[in-house]
Amino acid sequence: MKRLLTAALLVSLISVGSCQKESSHEATKSATSETRKSLAYDFTFTDVNGKTHKLSDYRGKVVVVQFFGTYCPPCRAEMPVLQELYDNYGGKVVVIGLSVDYIGRNPEELKPFIEEMGITYPVGPASEKAWEEYAGRITGLDSIPQTYIIDKEGRVRYYEVGFAPSYKELFDRAVSELIKE
Repeated sequence: MKRLLTAALLVSLISVGSCQKESSHEATKSATSETRKSLAYDFTFTDVNGKTHKLSDYRGKVVVVQFFGTYCPPCRAEMPVLQELYDNYGGKVVVIGLSVDYIGRNPEELKPFIEEMGITYPVGPASEKAWEEYAGRITGLDSIPQTYIIDKEGRVRYYEVGFAPSYKELFDRAVSELIKE
């Protein structure tokens, strides 16, 4: 029995990855009913091109927010999946990337990383407050990536910590469902 549990744990660790903010696993989860009642924290950030964005500016659209680290392999693996969501839903879905390892730094410093990754959705440094409001209040975890799917009314409906290739289908299904609402 011990061998079976050890093997299951090993498979879990290999198939789903996360990094500490500077590993845990949770599957994509529906937000709690308490979270779904209140609006997501309305953060503001400046992207790598100097444009300022505010979450509430995107009401009426589904928004996917990823907190990531440039050093984090699972974060990097998730980015092409998010880019595909951004491209495939043509304006109905907004994807936002917030770097936790660039908090307090000039957003332009992220530009070479974004170009290397081929990312065209808005990306910039996270603020400490945004990280605390999402990671601290919703998941209580200090692991990345953390990805939140926010409905058209501005409520967190789904989230996940870590990344596994199977999340691509989960994200697509969640976004599709929220667009139809």
